Amino acid sequence: MRQLVYMGMCVLLLAACGNREDLNNERTAKQEVMSSQLKTGAFAKEKNPETRQKLVESVLKDTKFGDFVSVEGLDTKEPYSLEIEYKGKENLSEKMTIKSMQLTVRDAVYAIKELGLNIDNISVNVKYPFTDNYGNSFYRYVIKSNYSGSTVERLNADRKKFKEENLPIVADEWWSHPSFE
Repeated sequence: MRQLVYMGMCVLLLAACGNREDLNNERTAKQEVMSSQLKTGAFAKEKNPETRQKLVESVLKDTKFGDFVSVEGLDTKEPYSLEIEYKGKENLSEKMTIKSMQLTVRDAVYAIKELGLNIDNISVNVKYPFTDNYGNSFYRYVIKSNYSGSTVERLNADRKKFKEENLPIVADEWWSHPSFE
C-alpha cells in the first residue's frame, strides 16, 4: 500500500515538473521573439500609436512582481514622457513585499530601456492596499519614482547586474511611503 502511495506521489511530482518545464519553455520562446524584435528595432520603429501602446503594455505586463495598471504618454511626439503605474503584491514578509515592489520598478524601467524608445522621462508609481481602522480598504501610493532619459541610458545593459536597492540612489526623484522604509 505504501508503495502505491509513493508511486502516486512520484507521478504527481513528475507531472508538476513537466508543467513547470512547459511554462519555462513557453516563456523562453516568448523572450526569444521579443529579443529578435528588439534587435531589429521593431518597437522603436512602430509609428501606429495604438499598436505601439499595445506592444509597450504587453512588455510591461510581463512582470511577476506587480500587477500592471496603465502606461500614459505614448500618444505624444518623441521624446516620450511615460507614466507607468502598478499595483504591488503582498509577499511572505514585509521586506520581501518591499523588495518585490522595487523589482517591479526596476523591471519597468529596464523594459522601456530595452524597447529602444526615445525617452525624455519615465515615471513609475506603485500603489498598495491599506486598510483603515474601520476595515475599509483603499489603494495608496507607496513608491513614486522618476528617471530622466539620460539616467536610463546610464543603466547597465544587464538588468540582473543592477541591484534594486540602488533605485532610490540613481532615480532623479524617489519617494516611498514611510511605512515602507
